[in-house]
Amino acid sequence: MDLINGKALTFLRRALPEDLAPINQVEVALSMGDSFVATGLTIEDNLLSRAAKATKGYAYLVQLVGYSIWQRAKSAIVSERDVTEGIALAEARFHDVVHEPAISGLGPNDIKYLLAMCEDKQQSKSSEIAKRMGKKTNEISSIRAKLLQREVIQTPQRGYVQFAVPDLDIYLRENAEEILERF
Repeated sequence: MDLINGKALTFLRRALPEDLAPINQVEVALSMGDSFVATGLTIEDNLLSRAAKATKGYAYLVQLVGYSIWQRAKSAIVSERDVTEGIALAEARFHDVVHEPAISGLGPNDIKYLLAMCEDKQQSKSSEIAKRMGKKTNEISSIRAKLLQREVIQTPQRGYVQFAVPDLDIYLRENAEEILERF
């Protein structure tokens, strides 16, 4: 948002945002496979499938995972180690350039809201989040609105929210203590 609202880049405010739906993992695997072949690399189908699954269909992760594996490849045949290390590198980079910026500038109550969501597998009922936070639903509506506006969460159906960014829940759970210490 700082970039979009910057004085020098007013064209970004005029640009139409494009909502990218998750890319089908079969299509991801086919595309990655074609890319590897085009650069002279060979990768087994099971490794390609594993790489595609790691992307969760998120466009930036498709690029990041593919590039990280390609960068790790020591020979013309992509190894299991190349895939494992490439995925780990991509995930670490994703934390730095996507997860951290997604939560930067959020206040302690915003983080507590997100951590309350982490207790659920996919979708969280708004009333349950409020209960976990020891508040009434109307008391957390401004937090919900802020997180929706910042595209950290989304509403899959009325009364429910879910994370808009892949694995943000995992990142928050794994780093909750350090994140809360910032306040």
